[in-house]
Amino acid sequence: MAPFVARGNHIAIGSEDSVLCIDTTTGIFKYASIPPLSESDANNAKPKQQTENAKPKQQTENAEPETISQKTNSEDYSHLNLGTCLALSSCSSFLAVCTSDKNLTVWNLSTMEVMKQWKTARKVSSIKFDSGSTQLFVADKAGDCFCYSLSTPTDQGKLILGHLSMLLDVVVSDDNKFIITSERDEKIRVSCLPNAYNIHCYCLGHTEFVTSLAFIRQNLLLSGSGDGTLKVWDYLNSKLLHTENLKEPSDEEMDKAVRSVVVHRVSESMCITAVLLDRVKTIFLFKINGEEPTFQRQTIHFLAQPLETAFTEEGSLYVLTDSVTNPIEFLGKDESFQYTLGESAVIGTLLANANHLKIIQDAVHSCNGDLKPLFKRWFDNVQVYREKKLEQMKTQPSNPDVISSPKRLRVE
Repeated sequence: MAPFVARGNHIAIGSEDSVLCIDTTTGIFKYASIPPLSESDANNAKPKQQTENAKPKQQTENAEPETISQKTNSEDYSHLNLGTCLALSSCSSFLAVCTSDKNLTVWNLSTMEVMKQWKTARKVSSIKFDSGSTQLFVADKAGDCFCYSLSTPTDQGKLILGHLSMLLDVVVSDDNKFIITSERDEKIRVSCLPNAYNIHCYCLGHTEFVTSLAFIRQNLLLSGSGDGTLKVWDYLNSKLLHTENLKEPSDEEMDKAVRSVVVHRVSESMCITAVLLDRVKTIFLFKINGEEPTFQRQTIHFLAQPLETAFTEEGSLYVLTDSVTNPIEFLGKDESFQYTLGESAVIGTLLANANHLKIIQDAVHSCNGDLKPLFKRWFDNVQVYREKKLEQMKTQPSNPDVISSPKRLRVE
């Protein structure tokens, strides 16, 4: 659910019909319209009815699906604004965008030429490249995760794993040995690659949906949740190392749900993390140090609502907000990694262009959603039944003859 991402010195912004890529070092802007899906691409998302020999396809219980299934879970998330999802490859050579109409497109950033398009089976909640930039992993709202190959771009997506609940984020380890997925039902699953049906372990401890995942080190995972906490995991051993609570005692149950977590790795032992909370006009910045993680907090307040954040390679922080006139803010850092609001010539040039500003405003619209629909609602039907039953008993007239008459036993 991120139409605003960064990798290296590049920042990418996406709307429903166009993308904009910015080189923050040179100030070069690259623009591309998202082409509509061709009829062949749209049809390729549908399951094949027959094989090449025109024989009906036979499926067994353990057979691995060859095409994307169109079946969905019974849960309906149509009311949740998933928006446009973006991903930049680790080599900063490829840009992937998936819109709300299930149009998945990959560009070559050097030429801004479309490499391949696919139509996903369902609306997408998160997309990520692997560390080798050869595969694209796509998580959707029905709980399935698909793998798309860039080395053989004619291939369709391959279903590699599935959850029983809506997937909210997906990340891939640096060594490409594990894929980690988070879901609405509070769980974080660590699966093996390439055979993701082999589950390595679960990281359990959150009490609400897990919205965001990020690596702070090769073996440490950071997660943000609707319960208002950040947790650090030794994900290979399913061990919880630290919990950072962002809630105050006076907060309501649905207050301060973590919207996104973005990490900038400074060294092997230190990283900077930017955390956004739902409907809170504040960014929480944490300096995380050591093998036993310690958190140093800095808070920065905004007049507008921050929606997404992105770190560049040198550690500068860019923030997408819902401001109409100034939707992107720039935060610079000092030697001690204390961040302050500043001005960027690149952002100033970007916002001065009416066409570019329109793309940014469309991106803001696509991600300006509320996380409240992700909270589960509990109903106590038994208590309501008891109250109605007591009212009926009070209104019904009592029969003293029936109540006082003793039972008679027949003796033969």
